[in-house]
Amino acid sequence: MPQSKVFILVLGLFVLLSSELRSQAYVDVGLNVGLANYSGDLSPSNVGPIIAQSHISAGTFVRLNMNKRFSFNVSGVYAGVSGADSKSGSESQMRRGLDFYSDIFELSGNLEFNIFPYSVIEGDSRFTPYGFVGFGAFKFDPRTRYEGEWVRLQPLGTEGQGTSAFPNKNKYSLVQLNIPFGGGVKFKLSDKITGFAALNWRWTFTDYIDDVSTVYVSSEILAAENGELAAILSNKTGEPVQTGDKRGGETVNDYYFTGTVGLAFALHNSGSNRSVSKGGFKIRRRRRVVCPKF
Repeated sequence: MPQSKVFILVLGLFVLLSSELRSQAYVDVGLNVGLANYSGDLSPSNVGPIIAQSHISAGTFVRLNMNKRFSFNVSGVYAGVSGADSKSGSESQMRRGLDFYSDIFELSGNLEFNIFPYSVIEGDSRFTPYGFVGFGAFKFDPRTRYEGEWVRLQPLGTEGQGTSAFPNKNKYSLVQLNIPFGGGVKFKLSDKITGFAALNWRWTFTDYIDDVSTVYVSSEILAAENGELAAILSNKTGEPVQTGDKRGGETVNDYYFTGTVGLAFALHNSGSNRSVSKGGFKIRRRRRVVCPKF
């Protein structure tokens, strides 16, 4: 589906559900920490190496809880991702010998749906599973180590971007769109605090998070037109390659994902009053004053 249609669909859903705002709406802010990883051309095939290549993820958000079912949040996320053919367990990948690391910075808007009615400030809600989907943008910048130094891969054009072999092939953009989606659980810790745990996948529109996607360019062309370093880091097999030889799998885009735990703190309670009872806090609706009739 084209990016513009996806954006219109998600935006229309947000607008439609925003009409559900009621007096029980409130805002909370939160933070989360966890682990991040990615799936792409340099991903290992076994679970163990995948877990071993996880990196830190951290984020923060502001969330409008429109009612007990629907919420909308704007979130910012940092995640580190990496991949290495040497840890893949596949003989062909290990011979290719490529690797990368990238920091990812993401900004997104997400619509949440609670399976059970939930409000930390109202009623007896204690727990609910929930799902979410959104639309966002992220910045990445794949790098690799060469002779003890970190080298940025995108400026090198390791797949012949800008060379005479592919004159119409531009260097990929380091800012891309994504669609976050996933689910988790929320649980009430107090009348102000919600705890949660979530898994969040990002469907992206790029196959270059790891700088690998299509085919090799001959080392002679790459060295002459993009530099000797581009030729070295493009082909680590130690074998001669020809322009058009398979380097990656361009049919499936890369994606990344996070597993996090966090806390959300309620800031505002619109349309209700609190009263203290022996059992804890309860919400008491404001009563309308009505003139007596005779």
